[in-house]
Formats: sequence, structure tokens, C-alpha cells
Amino acid sequence: MTLVLLDNDNTQVVRRVPQGEARREATLRDMIADHPSMLPVHDLDPSYGRLITVTKELSIPGVGFVDILLMDEHGRLVVVECKLWRNPQARREVVGQILDYAREISRFGYEDLQRQVSIATRRPGNVLHTLAREAGGTLSEADFVDRVTRDLTAGRFLLLVVGDGIAEGTRRIGEYLRDQPGLAFNFGLIEMAEYRLPGTNGAHQIIMQPRVLAQTAVIERHVIRSEVPGIAIDPVVTLPNAPSTATSATSQPTDAGIRWRAFVDRFLAETTFDDPGQPPARSGGTGWMRVPLPDGFYVNVYRSSGQNRIGAEVRFPGTEGAVAFSALGEERRAIDAEFSAQNIGGLEWIAGDVPALRVTAPYGPPGDEASEVAQRQWMGRAANQFVNSLRPRLQRLGQDLAA
Repeated sequence: MTLVLLDNDNTQVVRRVPQGEARREATLRDMIADHPSMLPVHDLDPSYGRLITVTKELSIPGVGFVDILLMDEHGRLVVVECKLWRNPQARREVVGQILDYAREISRFGYEDLQRQVSIATRRPGNVLHTLAREAGGTLSEADFVDRVTRDLTAGRFLLLVVGDGIAEGTRRIGEYLRDQPGLAFNFGLIEMAEYRLPGTNGAHQIIMQPRVLAQTAVIERHVIRSEVPGIAIDPVVTLPNAPSTATSATSQPTDAGIRWRAFVDRFLAETTFDDPGQPPARSGGTGWMRVPLPDGFYVNVYRSSGQNRIGAEVRFPGTEGAVAFSALGEERRAIDAEFSAQNIGGLEWIAGDVPALRVTAPYGPPGDEASEVAQRQWMGRAANQFVNSLRPRLQRLGQDLAA
């Protein structure tokens, strides 16, 4: 990508600084903190006012440091993470990292946020309100505190990942966002391209070109939908016959639930996926876990105490599910061979109103440590194989259907 400067009969080509070489992350962070208006926030949400830098390196206890915290004069928060996009691992981690920040900040009361801002800025008092008033805000201190408190409670933030060249496929970014219920955030990926215009005496003028590569918008019930062509952020779907996770706010966990939670924690700590872009599993309820796949599908990994069996299953509900199941069936021989090579049992192809792929195995005495270790190992291999076999095929199918 280049810029062309036209000046009467003179044409000057200005080439972009290569990705990953333009600036160190701290330099990019400092530049944005000094010039927050350079971010195209109003392209993402026109209701934001004038952007103010609250602080850099805001400590979120137990999580890390937010690169930049911004707000407008009404107290609406913007969390910014900067990344030079040198490798896929960095791209994946920074998205998960900013979501961790959002989740933790949503647990803050106003006093918690005020405390951390005062520590970072080394300024006493209600620094947020003071900055807002200095920027032209007209809310009284009480109204300002109430406004920010409501946003904190709802998890209502603008999350920005800013890099010098974002090459990560937005479909994969979407998979991280799809499993974030309960936070009313907007999310944007912003590419900050740098150009250097040569001048006299070896000096050069820096030209920055920010552009929005992908964004999300919050709709009813905090389900995220796509707002930019090319990004696949699907609604959260309740799978047919999936165990219910709804519990009363006053209910206490059962002994079985506590044991399963410990089992899940160890599973998450021990299980790795061959695919470096695969999001982690999460608990779905007592006796089952969910591993996300593209286009709203999931691997349900479960333990059935009534049948003394463990299993992993992908269901394909609805018209789109039937299309995906049929497309996978065209590669059935290859998929069966991939599963057979992993010593996890034969793959079942289940036709019917809700087609499914399933693999199961018996398990030993409940509560036996050696049995539980074997269960976690089998479940990890089964989930990994479903990801290896189905994830690239579902991604390819989605791309073919979108073409």
C-alpha cells in the first residue's frame, strides 16, 4: 500500500513502513495517548464525544495493565490495546487479553476505577470527573458517577485493538467474541499504517493512516452481530437438548457440581489443541463442556454417569446445520480415517431431525483418580480431533457459501 502526493506536475510516491517494523508497541501507545483523536472512534460509534486520555498502563489487579484508558467528556470508557502484528500468537492473545480486561473492569465499582486511576496518574480525588470537566463535560459529579457506574455494571465499553497491520482473519477474531455473553461492549480492530515522507537534511514527516478493519455492534440480549463485511460473529445459540445452566441466584453448588468444576479446571489446564487459533473449552454445566467451532457449531464434551460413558458430539441443527452435515458427509471416508488413527473409537454419523457426529467410550469407577485422569486425556484427544477434522472444513464451507 502506498500514498501518492500530487503537487502540480510533481508526483511523489510514499511507501508504507513494513508491518512490524514501524514502531515499537510502547511508541505506538504513547503516540495514541498523546493524540487520542487520531483513533476513528466516531466511525465505530458516532455518539462518543471528545476523546480524553485518562492514563496509560492502568493496573487491573490480577489481570495486567491496560495500555491506554480513554473516555469522552460524558465518562464513556474506551479500552485500547496496542500490538505490532508480528505473529499469529500475538494476535490471538491480545484479543483474549482485552476481553479479560473488560470482564474484570465490569466487576469494578466506581470507587475501584477511581482508585486505580488515581494510582496510575498519581492524582488525588475524583480524577475521572475532573478530566471530564476540563474537556467540557457538563454533568454534575453525582450524575457523572452514576453514568460511569451504570456502564461498569453493564460492561458497556468500547474495546479497541490497534496494530500496525492486522492480518488475522476476522472470522477467527469472531470466534473469540462469540462466547462473551453478559458484556455490552463494542469491539473494533484498527490498523494504524505508518508512512514516512522524506524531507531535507535526512528528516522525514510521519503520516499515520488509521482505518477500521472490523467492528461489532451490540444488539438485544447482548448478542453480537457482524457490522463489517467479512467478519463472522454469530449469535449465541442454545443447542437443542443441551443441559440447562440456569440457576437461581441464591442456589448453592452441589457436591457433584463442585467435583465437576474441579474436573473442568484440570481439563482446561491439561488440554492443548493442535490448531493454534482454537479458542479454549468452557464449562457448559455439570457433566459437560463446550468447545467452539466455526459458524456457531460446538463440540459438546460430556460425561454420562447414568450410562458410565464419556463422549464428544457435534450437533447440526437447522437448515444451515443440515447443509454443513451433508458437506462433511462428502468427506466421510477421510474424516473417519482421521478419527480412527487417534485411538478414541469409531465416529458415529447420526442422521435425523438434528444430525450429529459422535464418539463415545466407557469410563471407570466414578471418583477414582486414575479413572478421571484417563477420562480427561480421552476427552482432550476427542475434542482435539473434532477441531482438527471439522474446524478447517467448516471454515472452508463458510467461505464457499459467502462467495
